Amino acid sequence: MDTEEIVSMAVELRKENRLDEAETILRDAICGDDRAWQLWNQLGHVLVATSDLSGAATAFETASKLNPNGFWLWLSLGYTRKELDQIDGAIRATLKATELGSQPNEIGSALYNLGCYNCLAGKHDEAIEYLSKAFNLDSTTREWAREDLTSYHYMMMRDSPN
Repeated sequence: MDTEEIVSMAVELRKENRLDEAETILRDAICGDDRAWQLWNQLGHVLVATSDLSGAATAFETASKLNPNGFWLWLSLGYTRKELDQIDGAIRATLKATELGSQPNEIGSALYNLGCYNCLAGKHDEAIEYLSKAFNLDSTTREWAREDLTSYHYMMMRDSPN
């Protein structure tokens, strides 16, 4: 099987919640070709689903090194770092994603995440700046942000007189 077929199989297994099988297939494939960023990326998603966030971060980091122009790789790495409470790492990875995004929804997503991560880091002015840029760049960002309680907290912080 080629890389594309293995990734497709792993995606299907992940959808069916057959995570152990997906991880095994991906790790076996990586043993045969550790330079295929697609395998590392998919392994990262499988490991997030199994709650192995440290392993997922390593997989996304490896994928990002192998394909440094991969927007979604950097965004996934940033999110995983945030989940690990490695906020500075989350900010660095997501800043890289903003440089690589080519569509308004991509850049809007990255800016939104930067707003959230900066708030978590206590950088409230930066958080508001990134959130404002995200909302002004991509109208869909504002729509789905309404579903995100974290975003609500940031906007409340902005409007607070304290």
